[in-house]
Amino acid sequence: MKIINIMNFVRQCDPRIDDSERILYETTAAEVALVKEYGYDSTFLLQYDAVVDPGYQKLFRQEADSHMELGLWYEIVQPLTEKAGIPWRGREGWRWDWHVIPGFSMAYTIEERKKLIDIAMEDFREVFGAYPRTVASWLLDSFTVGYLADNYPVTAFAICRDQTNTDAYTLVGGYFNQAYYPSRRNMFTPAQSPGQQVNVPMFRLLGPDPIHNYDNDRYLTNEKYLPYHGCYTLEPVWGSGADPETVDWFFRNYFRGEDLGFSYAQLGQENSFGPALLPGLRMQFEKLKSWPDLCIWKMGDTGEWFRKTYPDSTPATCVSALEDWDGSRRIQSVYYDCRNYMANLFRCDGKVFLRCLYRFDEDVPERYLDRPCETWDATYENLPLADTLLWEGNKGLVLDTRGGALSLAKAGENCLEVSWGDRQVLFTEEGIRVKGLRESFLDAAGCPTQPEAREDRILYCHEGHRYALRVAGGTVAAKDGGFLILSQEAEFTLFPENF
Repeated sequence: MKIINIMNFVRQCDPRIDDSERILYETTAAEVALVKEYGYDSTFLLQYDAVVDPGYQKLFRQEADSHMELGLWYEIVQPLTEKAGIPWRGREGWRWDWHVIPGFSMAYTIEERKKLIDIAMEDFREVFGAYPRTVASWLLDSFTVGYLADNYPVTAFAICRDQTNTDAYTLVGGYFNQAYYPSRRNMFTPAQSPGQQVNVPMFRLLGPDPIHNYDNDRYLTNEKYLPYHGCYTLEPVWGSGADPETVDWFFRNYFRGEDLGFSYAQLGQENSFGPALLPGLRMQFEKLKSWPDLCIWKMGDTGEWFRKTYPDSTPATCVSALEDWDGSRRIQSVYYDCRNYMANLFRCDGKVFLRCLYRFDEDVPERYLDRPCETWDATYENLPLADTLLWEGNKGLVLDTRGGALSLAKAGENCLEVSWGDRQVLFTEEGIRVKGLRESFLDAAGCPTQPEAREDRILYCHEGHRYALRVAGGTVAAKDGGFLILSQEAEFTLFPENF
């Protein structure tokens, strides 16, 4: 299944912009007119200040039809905290503030979170006649996700793509795209068991670039693209999302490559960017005319489809890019996600390596599970096994230094095979089997978890949580700030696991 969600979200004001109330309203009205012109199904997510604003109420009561879903964009604003009797901690004169304190749910106590959710949901129902099926935000805390799933008819959640030190939040080592069932103890982690699972899927927003989203311009060498700046996503306000050829590239990689059964991308933008987003959004809508096999659905409908299709647990998914923006195959990227781990196999100038590898553990709680965030920013992460962005050692887990072009294929239920020459990596839910290689190296220089070798394992301890990368069919030895993996049979399997 190949699914597009057109999702635009709506703030009533933005103190960073002069005359913001008029600009944001006019931008939203133009977005509404645009989706109605094309006749596409779409989702508009309203922040609480827009929900209670008479102008937005009139706009959506007049314009919403069977093709339009109204949902809740759940950033916390001053009108909501005041109605809940909670002091507003935003900057003076700011009714909306992008800092985690006060703008996101994890900044509040559990009792405050309950009160804020109930008011937002009941007022939404009173204004629009029904509870929202979709609730999204750049960040949602785990208690809020579980409380909404247990008490309201929500069918889809959504949060930001992975990013580091952007705005007021860092998300690293998460499910790359598509959707997963979150753990009740950490909404950023897929659940591994029914008892821990929130049975409403969590989608990732913004259509991240499989090559450049991870570390931005590190591999961006073609001079044509050097003026690009901002985020490497499908967002129509940024260079990558506003360029027709690059949007074609996004669509090909998301919807023509192997996906293990489920491809997904979100189009649309926050109205804070004003009319600058409109030309790119129209161009993307025009592109959709050439993709008749894509299902352009409301986000709430997508969540219902996910639950019917995958009723028991999170499926494995894949997103890949086997050529760069300019058509060259010098750089290739393959993301594999499942309920137990995520991995990014990368190739650059013949070097084939795991650019990042993160273990998912439903028993590891988020920092803000039962206490408020006390800083202006927030971090959500999983357990790192390899990371070329945040570690001083940036070589990753090197498999080959003279590898040819990658090819990939589905190799069974939840299994992905990536090959180059006579060498192969097979991703399964349990682990990663490597064939045709006797020696590999994990660059762990500067790794904050201070891993150590023990026979056939690399042992880690991150934030007090112990886990391991076990090498079945091989041995591990410390070497040059990292770990040498040796296999006499030229085949071994990597198992991310508890220790």
